[in-house]
Amino acid sequence: MSTYYDLYETPDPSGEGKKKPLHARVRSKGTITAKEFQERMVKEQHMPHAMIVGIMQAISNALGDWLADGYNVELDELGYFSTTLKCTRTAMNKKDIRAESVRFETVKFRPSKTFKKYVRYQMHLERLDKKMTTKKPAVAPEKRKEMMLKFLEANVCITRAEYSRLTNITDRRASCDLQEYLAEGIIRKRGGGRSVVYIKRNQE
Repeated sequence: MSTYYDLYETPDPSGEGKKKPLHARVRSKGTITAKEFQERMVKEQHMPHAMIVGIMQAISNALGDWLADGYNVELDELGYFSTTLKCTRTAMNKKDIRAESVRFETVKFRPSKTFKKYVRYQMHLERLDKKMTTKKPAVAPEKRKEMMLKFLEANVCITRAEYSRLTNITDRRASCDLQEYLAEGIIRKRGGGRSVVYIKRNQE
């Protein structure tokens, strides 16, 4: 089986309209659910489904507890998990930051060399033929914001067109969504005209 990809224009976050080289990005086939993951483990390990569910829950709990206790966690040959923090107020001096102004931000994952090597050798890339694409249903409103924020975790910024493709909605609906997110203070707008991009609110 092939991993489909396409080439996209790289937005200029400065808003100056400078043309940047195209970048390649995987066209996701969807998301493997926890149930599908568990069923795959049952087939491969010949273990009862309830045992697989229990093991996954135990791993999740142990991982969460260790991360919350300040440890980085290595998970077999999969990779490393760690946490990041953020300051809720701007300060240039350590004395200006109190403990209550420091918050948990997110969990980061750094894949091991072994895992990256495995994925690289298993992946067979194929340029996506637009004629092969089928119209997918629009993503539900409550999921679109979450998808955008995940996209911004991995990318510098997002354009209206990229948001529209990401969530399978019309350009008009995408514009309305982005205006709502701006009003909520979740994102900021950079540039003007066709060079407009959107970045996370707390991103410099």
